[in-house]
Amino acid sequence: MVNNMKKNIVIILIFAIIIVSILGIVLYNREHGITNEIDAEIIIEISDFKSKLEENNLNIEKEETSDNPSIIGAEEGVKYTISGSSIQVYRYNLHSKDELAVSNVKKAEEEGKIILPNFDDTEIKVIYNKGLILTNYEDHPDSEKIIEIFKSL
Repeated sequence: MVNNMKKNIVIILIFAIIIVSILGIVLYNREHGITNEIDAEIIIEISDFKSKLEENNLNIEKEETSDNPSIIGAEEGVKYTISGSSIQVYRYNLHSKDELAVSNVKKAEEEGKIILPNFDDTEIKVIYNKGLILTNYEDHPDSEKIIEIFKSL
């Protein structure tokens, strides 16, 4: 009977240690924002922006693919001519480890600007939205409508 009690106490202690360990791990993960869930990332493509422009009756007169979007750390860029004036939109890879891409995305989010390192670190005013940036919109005749569409993506 004493041996049985000792076994039961040991089993109870082992379960208590396991429970306390699991609870500690869960609380640590919660406190440090660690989850096992895969974050559902909303990916916006430049073509989504183009579709929205067209849906809102903005006629794209000309579309040109950027030859070198990497000059600002972007993966893709397109220039649209609308109402005789051009705007540009670029897409960044938000998982990129490229220093320029990371710094320009951060600067765009926080300050509404990006840096052109090949042009004496010239800063360009941009609007950022979920991995896309919009440039050359300020003096466009339809800038208010374009900005509204871009921000609504």
